[in-house]
Amino acid sequence: MATQLQFRRGTSAQNNSYTGLVGELSLDTDTNNIRIHDGSTAGGAEIIPSGTILAYGAATAPTGYLLCDNSAVSRTTYARLFAVIGTSFVTGDGSTTFNVPDLRDKVPLGKGTNNTALGATNGSAAASAVMNSATKTGVTTASNNTGTGTTGTGTTGTGTSGNSQATTVAANTGNATSTTAASNTGNAGSTTVGYNATNAPSVVTGTATTGNSTSTTVASNTGNSQSTTVASNTGGSGVTITGSTANSTATTAASNTGADGSGDLTLTTYTVNRTLAAGTKDVTQVSLVTNVTQTNHTHSIPSLTVNNHSHGVGNLAGSSHSHSIPSLTVNNHSHSIPSLTVNNHNHSVPALTIPSLTVNNHSHSIPSLTVNNHAHSIPSLTVNNHSHSVPGLSVPGLSVPALSIPSLSVNGFSVATTLPSEVVQYIIKT
Repeated sequence: MATQLQFRRGTSAQNNSYTGLVGELSLDTDTNNIRIHDGSTAGGAEIIPSGTILAYGAATAPTGYLLCDNSAVSRTTYARLFAVIGTSFVTGDGSTTFNVPDLRDKVPLGKGTNNTALGATNGSAAASAVMNSATKTGVTTASNNTGTGTTGTGTTGTGTSGNSQATTVAANTGNATSTTAASNTGNAGSTTVGYNATNAPSVVTGTATTGNSTSTTVASNTGNSQSTTVASNTGGSGVTITGSTANSTATTAASNTGADGSGDLTLTTYTVNRTLAAGTKDVTQVSLVTNVTQTNHTHSIPSLTVNNHSHGVGNLAGSSHSHSIPSLTVNNHSHSIPSLTVNNHNHSVPALTIPSLTVNNHSHSIPSLTVNNHAHSIPSLTVNNHSHSVPGLSVPGLSVPALSIPSLSVNGFSVATTLPSEVVQYIIKT
């Protein structure tokens, strides 16, 4: 294992071109970032690469970081960060600036199948840390479910018959003595019932009446309807859209050459001999850097020319066509009502005759009634041997139908959840 730690420092350009030893560290003085080298990759690897987002406990961002507060920053000043995140978190002014992420009152959410776009915002929570879930739109329906019906087995009990012995009730005769009810005669005076029966007990006859009606005829009627024809109709349509061509003039962006004082590094070293341990003869040589020199150089961007060109939209033509409605004809026809005739006829009310009624003096005689001695005989009653049968009782099987639970629909809803929280700043590495 090595006994020495190699540590270098330089600008971003110097670090990018430098291939360090395995495990060697270098400091980027432009970004205040530490790089670790593997002995083969130029520039090594940054321990905290640009675009890294961290939770931070101070009110302002440290050197080399920006607050994640949706600020618009320069694409030139923060070219390294712009090269990593681009305009994923808002485009800035569209040309010279871009926006850093906005994590104020928000928590970061990992990109995945349900959230595929970097920089997408799914809502914002209040400072009280109450997080409202997105409202479920439409309707959520659970599938219906039907259970299996069950049928029990029917049961029939055995019938039972009971026997009864023959029974005879003896005859009985009761005697009654002779009884005579005396005769009675009552008299009634003469009575006449009729029209004005008190003064003129005679027959009264009313006069018959006959009414006549003359013959009446209602004439028949026939109504005619003329033939009617609705003419056919044909409509035509033809559409043509004419294409258009737009031209764009030639544009040339001028070339640009920038110069700076940074370039390849030249190191001046000297060698020192050191013994490995007291009393030994072995020594080791160590090279020490005494001076670093860098040559001036320039970066040149060639000019870019876009020649004249045009954008053309071709013609669009729709063929002529027609819609045809056929004619409709209703032929001549008539509606006929036949005549109605009522012949001569009479309505006759016959005469009503009420005869007088005279009842002469008379009497009503009730003869005496004698009931001789007699007897009432009740014959004997015999009930023969017989049986009472109780049929078997049959209980049919009980069938429980299948229970069906209909589907359940839940309309849109939202849920508010309060999370235990501690407020910090989020910062992003430039």
